[in-house]
Amino acid sequence: MTIRSFAAAFLLLTAAGHPAPTAAQSAPQSRPDFSGIWIASTADISTLLLPGEEISLTPYGAERYKKLDMADSPSYKCLPYGPTRGLQSTNPFQIIQSGGLFTILTEHIDYRLIYTDGRGHPEDILDYPEWMGHSIGRWEGDTLVVDTVGTREETWLDTAGFEHSAKLHLTERLQKTGADNFRITVTVEDPVFFTRPFTYSRVARRMAKDVRLMPARCADNENSLADAVRGVQGPEHKNPPKLPR
Repeated sequence: MTIRSFAAAFLLLTAAGHPAPTAAQSAPQSRPDFSGIWIASTADISTLLLPGEEISLTPYGAERYKKLDMADSPSYKCLPYGPTRGLQSTNPFQIIQSGGLFTILTEHIDYRLIYTDGRGHPEDILDYPEWMGHSIGRWEGDTLVVDTVGTREETWLDTAGFEHSAKLHLTERLQKTGADNFRITVTVEDPVFFTRPFTYSRVARRMAKDVRLMPARCADNENSLADAVRGVQGPEHKNPPKLPR
């Protein structure tokens, strides 16, 4: 057997034992592109509840809710908005999508890093909570599922005044519904403030191409509360939370 014929026979045997990958196997799985500037403003998450969902407060959560004072809003104290409220602001946010990182930038000089490279949450995240929490994501088909823990309890869930504790656990599902829209579905779990998890949803829309982020740095001064009064006055819920008896 010549060297050439031996090589040909070897290649045939190798191919027989290891079939060539199909196009579907060799091509990397495509992911929807969320890159761009978006807006999904809403003041009150209770107006976005999915059918059959309700916000049921614990006795502690109900007491905090009854004593709510908009002057205590963390945003009026120039504190970061937090992971949910940051995306529900009247200001837009920008998404930058890369291989293992899904980054969200807001005009309030805040950012969220959603790690999609397979890592887990840090073991000490509850000892060192972050303003935007710690987020890891995984793809379920065309949907990015985001798991967030370790959020500092000074932040609020929305502008209307729903608070949370350090035990807050968020599960967000981001799914493109069109070239210029995507749906954000959020499940909130916090046994300190709520008797059971609840889920709400809204749609983000793409901003025009000539829109760019304009950093809205808070001014911690005597006008902060006056600015707040001209905005949302307080929680006027269409679907009042369920208070414990």
